[in-house]
Amino acid sequence: MERTPRSLGLPSDLEAAGFNVAGALASSTYDRLVPEDWSCAALLPEARRVLVLACGGRRLGQCVLQASASGSEADPVDRHTERVVGALAAALEERGARAVALYATERRRGTHADFVGLARAAGLGAPSRLGLLLHPRYGPWLSIRAVVLTSRHGSTTGALEGFDPCSGCPAPCQVACPVDAPGRAGFDVDACAGFRRAHRTCRSSCAARRACPIGEVHAYATRIERLHMAASASWLGIADETADPPAAS
Repeated sequence: MERTPRSLGLPSDLEAAGFNVAGALASSTYDRLVPEDWSCAALLPEARRVLVLACGGRRLGQCVLQASASGSEADPVDRHTERVVGALAAALEERGARAVALYATERRRGTHADFVGLARAAGLGAPSRLGLLLHPRYGPWLSIRAVVLTSRHGSTTGALEGFDPCSGCPAPCQVACPVDAPGRAGFDVDACAGFRRAHRTCRSSCAARRACPIGEVHAYATRIERLHMAASASWLGIADETADPPAAS
């Protein structure tokens, strides 16, 4: 099954807004993968399906730059995500279903949910040396942004089969990384964070990510990549790494 909003019967304007990759999990599957405070039981007991929403390639960045052309909006990727996903939840409610939107950047009682694990279970990509999901088309240029719990019934998607992109790959990502963080045993988060705290080399771009041969033509524009790098720096506790606001397109 194709993993797009259209294939799940979701509004077409999602893809126009950059949300061009989507999967769906049964509520019971979702509950097994998240902390208790994120569960359907805690947030929407009548939920039957959980939509997993992601953005592949450059379209999200184009939409963000257009929406925040003045450069004055803080966290423009997050604000765009909240507008689009919030509108989807509202549309589901208007059709008679209950819906709750949750975002990859939020914490519930201090706890994040594993959005990478949710997206993997929904078949949006396969694990990689980079610690990111690799999408068959977009490669590492996939941003998992939100989930929507809904009482509306519908089809679900499962994990991808037969897609193992790092098997047999000569690992140009590992060669490009100054600390060999990408590895067969998993991505070395501590090595990455330690280097980024001490050096400015990886401040605005990730050479390892750009070295991946899958989805090269879908790599983020420079200004959008800076925003994503700033977000990952914040996640890693690198307080002095910030991105410039997007300039007018």
